[in-house]
Amino acid sequence: MKEVAKSRAREANILVIVYEHILRDILTRILINKGHNVVTCSVGFNGIRTLEKWKGKFDLVVIDIHLPDTGGLSVAKKVKKISQKTPVVLIKGWEKKLDTKELKDSGVDLIISKPFHLDKTLDIVENAMVTV
Repeated sequence: MKEVAKSRAREANILVIVYEHILRDILTRILINKGHNVVTCSVGFNGIRTLEKWKGKFDLVVIDIHLPDTGGLSVAKKVKKISQKTPVVLIKGWEKKLDTKELKDSGVDLIISKPFHLDKTLDIVENAMVTV
């Protein structure tokens, strides 16, 4: 499966919605270094507005579960209402246990756990774009 994902990888437009600036910068650098175009937002409200403004332009949305204005799962649900086919990857902390039904209801396709591991993170991003 990894070989399929890597062979189908391409430059993508990715929306990253992460409040913590260090985490947002690290993820952005990882994605840009792999040739992706990245737009960032620090709060859910701005992320949703950006998605609405550029509807159909994003190949992937990455959302941190911890946002100051609204929860990441709530943002994921709104993303899917705007663009049902756009894959959503949720970033969660290692301590956070998530309810499977709640994840499915919110439209989350894949999960990245903190702390980031470069190869694993890139595999998840690539798989999100080929499996959804």
